[in-house]
Amino acid sequence: MSGYSEEEFQSFIKQNRDLIERMMSLQKQAAVETLSAGREIAHEAVGSAVDTADKAKEKTEEFVKTTYNMFTDPEVQKHFMTMGMEFMAGMSSMFQKAPMPEFVKDAAGGVEKNWKQSACKNNDECARKKATKQKVTIEVDPQPAKTESKPESTEIVITDYNKTE
Repeated sequence: MSGYSEEEFQSFIKQNRDLIERMMSLQKQAAVETLSAGREIAHEAVGSAVDTADKAKEKTEEFVKTTYNMFTDPEVQKHFMTMGMEFMAGMSSMFQKAPMPEFVKDAAGGVEKNWKQSACKNNDECARKKATKQKVTIEVDPQPAKTESKPESTEIVITDYNKTE
Protein backbone atom coordinates (compact mmCIF):
# COMPACT_ATOMS: atom_id res chain seq x y z
CA MET A 1 0.00 0.00 0.00
CA SER A 2 1.37 3.21 -1.01
CA GLY A 3 2.09 5.62 1.85
CA TYR A 4 0.37 3.76 4.73
CA SER A 5 1.74 1.13 7.03
CA GLU A 6 -0.22 -1.92 8.13
CA GLU A 7 -0.78 -0.45 11.58
CA GLU A 8 -2.06 2.86 10.20
CA PHE A 9 -4.45 1.02 7.90
CA GLN A 10 -5.75 -1.19 10.77
CA SER A 11 -6.19 1.90 12.93
CA PHE A 12 -8.14 3.71 10.18
CA ILE A 13 -10.48 0.72 9.76
CA LYS A 14 -11.10 0.48 13.55
CA GLN A 15 -11.84 4.19 13.81
CA ASN A 16 -14.13 4.31 10.75
CA ARG A 17 -15.69 0.85 10.92
CA ASP A 18 -19.28 2.15 11.20
CA LEU A 19 -18.77 4.51 8.28
CA ILE A 20 -17.19 1.79 6.13
CA GLU A 21 -20.00 -0.69 6.94
CA ARG A 22 -22.63 1.94 6.15
CA MET A 23 -20.90 2.71 2.83
CA MET A 24 -20.76 -1.02 1.97
CA SER A 25 -24.42 -1.42 2.96
CA LEU A 26 -25.40 1.56 0.79
CA GLN A 27 -23.42 0.12 -2.14
CA LYS A 28 -25.08 -3.27 -1.66
CA GLN A 29 -28.51 -1.65 -1.43
CA ALA A 30 -27.81 0.48 -4.54
CA ALA A 31 -26.67 -2.64 -6.43
CA VAL A 32 -29.87 -4.51 -5.42
CA GLU A 33 -32.04 -1.53 -6.42
CA THR A 34 -30.18 -1.17 -9.72
CA LEU A 35 -30.59 -4.88 -10.43
CA SER A 36 -34.27 -4.74 -9.49
CA ALA A 37 -34.83 -1.68 -11.70
CA GLY A 38 -33.01 -3.40 -14.55
CA ARG A 39 -35.18 -6.51 -14.14
CA GLU A 40 -38.33 -4.38 -14.04
CA ILE A 41 -37.30 -2.49 -17.19
CA ALA A 42 -36.46 -5.78 -18.92
CA HIS A 43 -39.84 -7.29 -17.94
CA GLU A 44 -41.64 -4.17 -19.18
CA ALA A 45 -39.68 -4.27 -22.44
CA VAL A 46 -40.47 -7.95 -22.93
CA GLY A 47 -44.12 -7.36 -22.06
CA SER A 48 -44.26 -4.42 -24.44
CA ALA A 49 -42.59 -6.47 -27.18
CA VAL A 50 -45.05 -9.34 -26.61
CA ASP A 51 -47.99 -6.91 -26.70
CA THR A 52 -46.64 -5.33 -29.87
CA ALA A 53 -46.13 -8.75 -31.46
CA ASP A 54 -49.66 -9.81 -30.46
CA LYS A 55 -51.14 -6.63 -31.93
CA ALA A 56 -49.09 -7.08 -35.10
CA LYS A 57 -50.27 -10.70 -35.35
CA GLU A 58 -53.91 -9.66 -34.93
CA LYS A 59 -53.59 -6.91 -37.54
CA THR A 60 -51.82 -9.27 -39.95
CA GLU A 61 -54.49 -11.95 -39.50
CA GLU A 62 -57.22 -9.36 -40.03
CA PHE A 63 -55.49 -8.06 -43.18
CA VAL A 64 -55.02 -11.56 -44.61
CA LYS A 65 -58.62 -12.50 -43.83
CA THR A 66 -59.97 -9.28 -45.36
CA THR A 67 -57.79 -9.68 -48.45
CA TYR A 68 -58.81 -13.34 -48.86
CA ASN A 69 -62.48 -12.44 -48.47
CA MET A 70 -62.08 -9.61 -50.97
CA PHE A 71 -60.72 -11.90 -53.69
CA THR A 72 -63.08 -14.79 -52.96
CA ASP A 73 -66.23 -12.66 -52.79
CA PRO A 74 -68.70 -14.03 -55.39
CA GLU A 75 -69.49 -10.55 -56.70
CA VAL A 76 -65.79 -9.80 -57.24
CA GLN A 77 -65.25 -13.20 -58.86
CA LYS A 78 -68.18 -12.56 -61.18
CA HIS A 79 -66.64 -9.28 -62.33
CA PHE A 80 -63.20 -10.85 -62.81
CA MET A 81 -64.72 -13.70 -64.82
CA THR A 82 -66.64 -11.21 -66.94
CA MET A 83 -63.49 -9.16 -67.42
CA GLY A 84 -61.54 -12.26 -68.47
CA MET A 85 -64.25 -13.39 -70.84
CA GLU A 86 -64.51 -9.93 -72.39
CA PHE A 87 -60.74 -9.89 -72.81
CA MET A 88 -60.83 -13.28 -74.53
CA ALA A 89 -63.69 -12.15 -76.78
CA GLY A 90 -61.71 -9.03 -77.68
CA MET A 91 -58.64 -11.09 -78.50
CA SER A 92 -60.71 -13.46 -80.60
CA SER A 93 -62.23 -10.54 -82.52
CA MET A 94 -58.80 -9.03 -83.00
CA PHE A 95 -57.48 -12.32 -84.42
CA GLN A 96 -60.49 -12.51 -86.76
CA LYS A 97 -59.68 -9.03 -88.13
CA ALA A 98 -55.90 -9.51 -88.19
CA PRO A 99 -54.08 -10.27 -91.44
CA MET A 100 -53.44 -13.90 -90.54
CA PRO A 101 -53.93 -17.24 -92.27
CA GLU A 102 -57.40 -18.74 -92.04
CA PHE A 103 -56.24 -21.63 -89.80
CA VAL A 104 -55.09 -19.10 -87.14
CA LYS A 105 -58.47 -17.38 -87.28
CA ASP A 106 -60.22 -20.75 -86.98
CA ALA A 107 -58.03 -21.64 -84.00
CA ALA A 108 -58.87 -18.34 -82.29
CA GLY A 109 -62.58 -18.96 -82.86
CA GLY A 110 -62.21 -22.48 -81.48
CA VAL A 111 -60.47 -21.17 -78.38
CA GLU A 112 -63.32 -18.73 -77.78
CA LYS A 113 -65.92 -21.48 -78.22
CA ASN A 114 -64.02 -23.84 -75.89
CA TRP A 115 -63.54 -21.34 -73.07
CA LYS A 116 -67.21 -20.30 -73.27
CA GLN A 117 -68.26 -23.95 -72.97
CA SER A 118 -65.80 -24.54 -70.14
CA ALA A 119 -66.91 -21.41 -68.27
CA CYS A 120 -70.56 -22.42 -68.60
CA LYS A 121 -69.83 -26.01 -67.53
CA ASN A 122 -68.17 -24.77 -64.32
CA ASN A 123 -70.74 -22.08 -63.52
CA ASP A 124 -74.03 -23.01 -61.89
CA GLU A 125 -75.49 -19.65 -62.91
CA CYS A 126 -74.75 -20.11 -66.61
CA ALA A 127 -77.71 -19.06 -68.73
CA ARG A 128 -77.01 -21.83 -71.26
CA LYS A 129 -77.59 -24.47 -68.55
CA LYS A 130 -80.94 -22.93 -67.70
CA ALA A 131 -81.98 -22.52 -71.32
CA THR A 132 -84.94 -24.54 -72.50
CA LYS A 133 -85.77 -25.46 -76.04
CA GLN A 134 -89.32 -24.79 -77.07
CA LYS A 135 -90.98 -25.91 -80.24
CA VAL A 136 -93.15 -23.34 -81.91
CA THR A 137 -95.39 -24.22 -84.78
CA ILE A 138 -96.21 -21.48 -87.24
CA GLU A 139 -98.90 -22.05 -89.78
CA VAL A 140 -97.71 -20.78 -93.13
CA ASP A 141 -100.00 -20.31 -96.07
CA PRO A 142 -97.66 -20.61 -99.08
CA GLN A 143 -100.13 -19.23 -101.61
CA PRO A 144 -103.07 -17.68 -99.85
CA ALA A 145 -104.87 -16.38 -102.92
CA LYS A 146 -104.55 -19.37 -105.26
CA THR A 147 -105.68 -22.43 -103.29
CA GLU A 148 -107.89 -23.33 -100.43
CA SER A 149 -105.68 -26.22 -99.33
CA LYS A 150 -104.55 -26.78 -95.78
CA PRO A 151 -101.57 -24.53 -94.88
CA GLU A 152 -98.15 -26.12 -94.43
CA SER A 153 -96.63 -26.35 -90.97
CA THR A 154 -93.06 -25.16 -90.30
CA GLU A 155 -91.22 -26.07 -87.09
CA ILE A 156 -88.87 -23.55 -85.49
CA VAL A 157 -86.81 -24.24 -82.36
CA ILE A 158 -86.29 -21.26 -80.05
CA THR A 159 -83.77 -21.35 -77.23
CA ASP A 160 -84.90 -19.21 -74.31
CA TYR A 161 -82.00 -17.67 -72.38
CA ASN A 162 -82.91 -16.29 -68.97
CA LYS A 163 -79.64 -14.42 -68.73
CA THR A 164 -77.10 -13.19 -71.19
CA GLU A 165 -73.87 -15.10 -71.75
